[in-house]
Parts: sequence; structure tokens; C-alpha cells
Amino acid sequence: MTIWPKVPAAFVRRVLHGHKILGLALCAILYLICLTGWVGVYYVEFERWERPNLPEFSEVTPEAIARATADTRVVMLADTHRGPFDTDIYISPPTDNAPRLVIGYGHEARGYDAQGNFKGPANHDLTHFLTELHYYLHLPESFGMIVVCLFGVGMMALLIGGALSHPKMFRDAFAFRLRKQGHLTRADLHNRIGAWTLPFGLIITLTGTLIGLGQLVALTMGLLYYQGNSLKAYEPIFGSQAEITAATGGKPLHDGALLTALRQIEAARPGEPVSFIAVRMVGTPTEFLEITTKPSQRLVYGEAWRFDAKGHLKGSYHLSDGPAGRQVAASLYSLHFGDFGGWSVKLIYALLGFGLTVMIAAGMDIWLIKSAEKGKPRPLIHRLWTVLIYGAPALIALAFALAMSLHLSPVAVFWDGMAALTIVTLISPKFTQAPVQTVSRLMRLGLGLSLIAMVVVHQAVHQSFSVAAVQVNLTLLLLGLGFIGLTIRKQKSPANTEV
Repeated sequence: MTIWPKVPAAFVRRVLHGHKILGLALCAILYLICLTGWVGVYYVEFERWERPNLPEFSEVTPEAIARATADTRVVMLADTHRGPFDTDIYISPPTDNAPRLVIGYGHEARGYDAQGNFKGPANHDLTHFLTELHYYLHLPESFGMIVVCLFGVGMMALLIGGALSHPKMFRDAFAFRLRKQGHLTRADLHNRIGAWTLPFGLIITLTGTLIGLGQLVALTMGLLYYQGNSLKAYEPIFGSQAEITAATGGKPLHDGALLTALRQIEAARPGEPVSFIAVRMVGTPTEFLEITTKPSQRLVYGEAWRFDAKGHLKGSYHLSDGPAGRQVAASLYSLHFGDFGGWSVKLIYALLGFGLTVMIAAGMDIWLIKSAEKGKPRPLIHRLWTVLIYGAPALIALAFALAMSLHLSPVAVFWDGMAALTIVTLISPKFTQAPVQTVSRLMRLGLGLSLIAMVVVHQAVHQSFSVAAVQVNLTLLLLGLGFIGLTIRKQKSPANTEV
């Protein structure tokens, strides 16, 4: 007697065939999305690492924030090169994750000390390169997010199809055959990780898909109903211009409004730290202020508060206590990126995200190895896949290093590098005639060296031993040495079939 239901063999075969076809079609882009997703869980740590010498502190006074904001406002209004849509000032006060004061507008960011004095640029172009690769693959933003959303739908279908096509997946969740050769090794790894990460994978793909679909729905509604203004589609969540005008009285902010607002929100919400501040439409008659606080024990990214022109509190956007749909929309980001619960949740998200990445890599390996065992080897595809597995993270690290040292565009370095690796794999005898195991060792060695180069260049440029620098550099150094050590060990092994 067993608790596991019997599934018709014909059904399993059909679902497994569809799972294979869909996986082969989507695997390369899904690998990039998952790779940058689990690394991007630590985007705040990378932002700190990118500017390691900015002062860090846990608390800042309202007076210091107001002083720093006034300084940025002067710089912003004098900036003749800012774009027509760069109308807002964004203020990030110190938090547990990012203990520094950063104020910016458009593509500019400025770092300040605890007294509100300017201490240097705080742009995070390298971190944005990484996160934007995950968000929209460096395509035009709205279009790219829709593309990634569609791949998210495909990933969800793969997860569900994989579960349906392996009725013994959960029963065998701890049954390994890692010592066996051939596709069974990869199949066990693929299926075990699939069982362990299935709930997480469904949450990630569902929330990511909803975020992307939000962009698509907003664009469509903007074109059909709002003369191309897609922002109006978000008014049921974030409020309308009429609501803002009702709060401000149609008057621009007075001098001292920000200071008053910070004092009032501290008094009104003493248990909710301020996580974000925005001064909208700076220098215009419709200038207004928003402050976001972080409610405790809630998934919503925050609660946004409105103020009148003098900085007096007028009410909230009801993101945390409004209609259910609004609360769900405000919770998607935190649930997708693990931006709640501190370092332990981040670690869990990173490990499970890494598991999804390995599962995708192993899934393609299963097909390649199984084809070879049936007498239909596909060595060129196998080499290209191996180059992608190790080459993508290696080029991300190399893009960081070259951007820091030579000020090259990381986007250009990454995509030009991917194109160059593809061409070399197709035409170079070193790759076209080499066994897949040799290509794997070369690429793994390249990944290790790229990670170490990233650390060396960062230290040479910034010469910093701050916590922000050391915590990332030490991790990268250990990973780099690990890949190099693994390459050397595998090379000395008398026989191996690693990919």
C-alpha cells in the first residue's frame, strides 16, 4: 500500500516530452535570468561594495537629511544635462542593510555623512548592470520586462510540467545516484533540486510574472485609455493627481517642509523606520513630498505617506491596510527578491535560487548526455552550453573588473564577450576539436581567474578594507580559488566526465 498515486505511463510520456521541448527552447535565457536573480539577492551588498569608502552609520537626524537634500536640490536644478523626466529627488536614509545616506535624481547619486555633508558620488552603475540583466536583459526597459515575464511563464510551466512528469519526484527526494555515470547523475540532481525548490520556484516565477504583467497591462491601458500615459494605470494603487492635490492644496513645498514631515512621521509612526523619501516634481508648482516607512512583520515594501505643502502629515496611501489587491501589489517585490526577514531570508533565497540555476544547467546536460549515449552526440551544442554555463558568470565578473579599471561599458563587455565566446567556440580548433571536459576545465579556470581579477581591481581602485568591501571581496576570492582548485583537481583525476 502506498500513498503515492498511480499516474498513467502515457500521460507521463506526453508531459515529459513537452517538458523537454519547452526546456530546450528556453534554457539559455532562463539560465541567465536565474543566475543574475540569485546573485542579485545581494544587490544592496554590491551597492555598498561598489562605493566602499562612503561613510556608514546607523542613524541620521532629520536636520542632516534636510541639509543633504537641500544640497542635492541645488545641484539638480543647476544640472543642465538632466533629462526631461528627471524631476524627482530620491532619498535613502540609513537602514540595517544599507547603513549610509544616499540622495539622487535621474542617474545621479550622492553620498553624505551623518551631518549631511557631501562625501562623494554614490552611483551604482555596476550593480545596476547586474540587476538590469535580470530585470530586462538590457533590452528597452518596458519591452525587456515583458520578455522576461514571458520567460517567467515558461519557467512556471517547466516547474509544473516537471512535477507532473515525475510522479516519484517527492518520494525519491533524498535518493541520489551521484556515483553513476551518464545521464542518471544529472537526472538525479535535476529531479532532487526540482523537488526541494518547487514551492520557492513557483513563488518566484509567479511574483516575477505578475511584476512583468503589470508593465504590460499598464502599457496597454495607457495606449487604449490614457493617451499613452501608462502611469495612470497605477493610480488605483499609488493614488491619483487629484488625491495629491487635495493633500498639498495645490501649493509647492515650503522651505522646511521636509524637516517638519520627518519630525511628524517619527512621532506618528515610532515603530516604523523611514526607508525611503521622495520629493516629486522638484522646482515646479506641483512639487510634493512622500515618505515611506517599513511596517514590521509585513511583506509590503512599505507604507507611503502624504504631506501638505508645509510638511504636515495628511494620510497614507493605504498600501499596508487598504484593499487586498493593493496590499498584494505592494508585496510582490519583497516576496520576489527576499527583501524581508534579514540575512537569513537572503541566504535561503540565494541558496534556492542557486539551486534553480543548477537545475536548469543539469536539465540541458541530461538531454545532451542522453543523446550521446543513444549514439546521437551533439558536441557543438554541448560545447556551446558549457561555454554559457561558465562563461556568463565569468563575463559578468570581467565586466565589473574592466568597468572599474578602464571605465568600459559593462553592458558592452558582457554582450560582446558572449558573442566572442560563441564565435571562438564555433571556429577555434582549441574548442571545436577539444573534448567537452577540456572546454569545461578551461571555462571553469576562466571563471575563477575572472572572480579573482574582480577582487584585485576593486582593491587597486578603492584601496578599502571597510566591511562593505571585505565581505564581498572575501566571498569572491574564495569562490575564485575554489573554481581554480576544482579545475586543477579535475585535471589530475585519471578519468572524469564532468561538464
